[in-house]
Amino acid sequence: MSPSRLLPIALGLLAACSSAPPASSPAPSPAPRPNAEPSHAPPPAKPTMDPAARERANITVHRDTIPVPEPNRVAPPQLAYQRGLMALASTGVDAFLRDHPTADGRGVLIGILDTGIDPSVPGLSLTTTGERKVLDLRDFSGEGAVALTRIAPSGDSVVVAGHALAGFSRVAALAGRGDVWGGAIREIPLGDPPASDLNGNGTAGDTLPVVVARASDGWVLFADTDGDGSLANERPIHDYLVAGETFGWRGPGRAAPVAIAVNFSGTGNEPALDLFFDTSSHGTFVSGVAAGHDLYGVKGFDGVAPGAQLLGLKIANDAQGGITTTGSMMRAIDYAIRFAGRRRMPLVLNMSFGVGNEQEGDARIDALVDSVLAAHPDLVFTISAGNDGPGLSTIGFPGSAARALTAGATLPGVFLPGTFGPPADQLAPFSARGGELAKPDVIAPGFAYSTVPRYNAGEEIKEGTSFSAPHTAGLAALLRSALVQANVSADAHAIKQALMVTARPQGGFAFIAEGAGLPDVNAALAWLRQGHNVADVGVRALGGHGATAAYRGQGLASAGDTLQGFELVPEGGAPDSFRLRSNAPWLVAPASAALGGSRSTVTLRYKAAALRTPGTYTGLVSGWTADTAAGPAFRLVNTVVVPFPAANAELASSAQLAPGAERRASFLADSARPFIVRVATASPLQHAIAALHEPDGMPFRNGQQQEASADSGAAVFRVDARDVVPGAYEAVAVGFPTAGSTVSMRVEQSPVRVTTRADGAGLAATLANATRQPVTARVGLALAGAERSEAVTSQGGDTVRIPFTAPAWARRAEVDIAMAPAQWERFTDFGVTLFDSTGRQIAKLPLNYAFGRLQAPLPPDRAARPVALELFPGLAERGSSETWKARVTIRLYADSATAPARSADARTALTIPPGDARTATLAAPRLPWPLPERFHPLGVVVVRGARGQFWTRETALGNAAQGEAPR
Repeated sequence: MSPSRLLPIALGLLAACSSAPPASSPAPSPAPRPNAEPSHAPPPAKPTMDPAARERANITVHRDTIPVPEPNRVAPPQLAYQRGLMALASTGVDAFLRDHPTADGRGVLIGILDTGIDPSVPGLSLTTTGERKVLDLRDFSGEGAVALTRIAPSGDSVVVAGHALAGFSRVAALAGRGDVWGGAIREIPLGDPPASDLNGNGTAGDTLPVVVARASDGWVLFADTDGDGSLANERPIHDYLVAGETFGWRGPGRAAPVAIAVNFSGTGNEPALDLFFDTSSHGTFVSGVAAGHDLYGVKGFDGVAPGAQLLGLKIANDAQGGITTTGSMMRAIDYAIRFAGRRRMPLVLNMSFGVGNEQEGDARIDALVDSVLAAHPDLVFTISAGNDGPGLSTIGFPGSAARALTAGATLPGVFLPGTFGPPADQLAPFSARGGELAKPDVIAPGFAYSTVPRYNAGEEIKEGTSFSAPHTAGLAALLRSALVQANVSADAHAIKQALMVTARPQGGFAFIAEGAGLPDVNAALAWLRQGHNVADVGVRALGGHGATAAYRGQGLASAGDTLQGFELVPEGGAPDSFRLRSNAPWLVAPASAALGGSRSTVTLRYKAAALRTPGTYTGLVSGWTADTAAGPAFRLVNTVVVPFPAANAELASSAQLAPGAERRASFLADSARPFIVRVATASPLQHAIAALHEPDGMPFRNGQQQEASADSGAAVFRVDARDVVPGAYEAVAVGFPTAGSTVSMRVEQSPVRVTTRADGAGLAATLANATRQPVTARVGLALAGAERSEAVTSQGGDTVRIPFTAPAWARRAEVDIAMAPAQWERFTDFGVTLFDSTGRQIAKLPLNYAFGRLQAPLPPDRAARPVALELFPGLAERGSSETWKARVTIRLYADSATAPARSADARTALTIPPGDARTATLAAPRLPWPLPERFHPLGVVVVRGARGQFWTRETALGNAAQGEAPR
């Protein structure tokens, strides 16, 4: 998803790692060593390299005479290796490499579409055969673009971006009489330090100049990397593709915090320059998982496919919120295919990015990805499922592309404390689930200890489906490597089928949670060697109930609503008929299905009597050929969610949850009717993970997941009347990874629906009784802050800037972005960032659905200060200039001390008969502070029930606030 927004999980092993003995000491209770070299097969010798060759291979050569201290890691790499924190054993990689030591990915290219790669990190320099690990680094995001202008020296000096640089004769010696160009990159737009502190001097406000000249072997860059004000001792840096060179700014005694590569383009004698770097660390981490070798210098500490080579394709601009930019995905995919084709290398692509689906099956990027994969049948494309679980229908796009190999995440047992060895792997609670999609395809370890740039030291352990996808890409590279060596042909569909057919279900989860299960790469290779005829059949659910799966989110529409059709589309090599099997007693399928012509339809029947009790019902009908060992040719996935009615309800009572197990329940909500969901354990010593999802799967806009315990430690989701989306919400409780728990879940719905409208100098609040009993309530109005709302219309990927003033009284900002769900399917990303007057980021949010909410504390200030909201749309198609529209609402909140009327002490009492409504006209409070231009007062209607419960609705007051604000 846009790189992961994750739930932190307290893992016992991490605490153990933090206080671990030095790497040279034996680790207590070590896990099996992953990917250890077998005793009968010594590691291949690495060729001796001269210093120039070492630099071309991107191995750091330290010229400083002052020793550079090693960064502090979250755990010593040797201990992480001994503990098995790359979790290779989970998918059988350790056994595979013992059996097939030369099929370690060598000969295969893995393209990493991400935030970049730092090739200087130990583990990303060489393959197992001594070849350069990273073949090319190419930026499609625009983040590192440097504007160049012609410069002229004055003697042996030149001025670039206000910086005087001596030693220009070093440049002139290479450039001869040719033009010389200068430019600079500023740190401030790159985001938060330390990542944006490119020169590692402790501040992120520098402007760093560069000089570009044409040498006999192409364009080169000079930079004052050591900060001494001179280029005399600097080396020329070529395009990374030409020489594999990088550079980095650093001071005496310091290593460069991040390696920077150079991309040159342009025409004729005018160069265009992009600097390639990873100021997110996400792409560097992903690369280590997929193909790292000897991580941090620890021999044998490898990623999944250590022999594979990498292609770094930067599609995300961290300066704009870590988002993809218009066309960047497709441009990167096209470049990778052409790059691999020229070198005749098998290609595996990995994309650990994506956003939430609004209308599954309609995303434009899905169609583009599927068309590319149809045109290139040998291309395996692994994509992360997303981190919006555990709710249903949360798979993001382009992970929803039918031909992609979509990976959900596990929490590997090696990350959990165990008395007698590591516990079993668990399905990660954040891993996205299917519903309207028959996804994910598989699950893989979503936690790992991997490579990070130097500035990110201490963050070597990360979690998310972002890291299960490259693990799966590594598995595909291992299979490709083995197949090439065995001269066995298999296309991408066969490799995907092999990983799915031989995968191990983890038990107790439906297909839409874990797909086929956890792959076993040795079993997948054995399956491929058997030469099965793999039928390729596309599936589409009919009737508007889903895309590749049928999904009834609010039960059956009627007792007669029991039929569900699926369209089957043979993609090639499919037989004429299939035998059908159902795995659920309520789901009835015909005995067989015939494929006639280009497409045919299969109709399934639901037993309505079995689908009456509130709950979630998932069943699967699989289609089989005579070769049962080939596995199912297709799966018809069906889910029926029967929600509790819109009333107070005990969603779960004393439910027993094993570690990692889940209990889910859905309930209906009415528009404008606020409610509270409470999830609690039976004891303060127990813990669980609680989540709330809005209708159609989107995580609750004010916070998706919370840790739940007993009493005051319960997880509480309070939904304001303004935010209620009518439909079926889903509450989920997941057993804490380290111990089981007993969990209760309850929803309390307001007895009234609360709507408002301006009424002269006040506000009319209407309370509509939503129950069958008379309701007595008291209603009042408090002042919360200020609100501004406006419609935005723009075109293509142009940035939209909305400046405003944050007054001294404002302590918190909240920005809502809303657009039509159908429009959302055009995008691949949408960044929302708040900047201060210097251009520094206050907060950023990669929009994940057609609605998004950015919440940010504002730094305290005694005076009003200018702020700017910027929107960064990223559309799927290259060069897109299509029009898009959004509603932007900015809210500024005061603290309770500044807004004394917040308590709403003056209340009007109302008694409302069943099915009726009453309106109270509430006087708006007097403004205690000035309002910024174009902002209106923001109020909160507070409704208190007879038993002391309270419910709220935030609302703009327009011009209703009383009196002139003090100056």
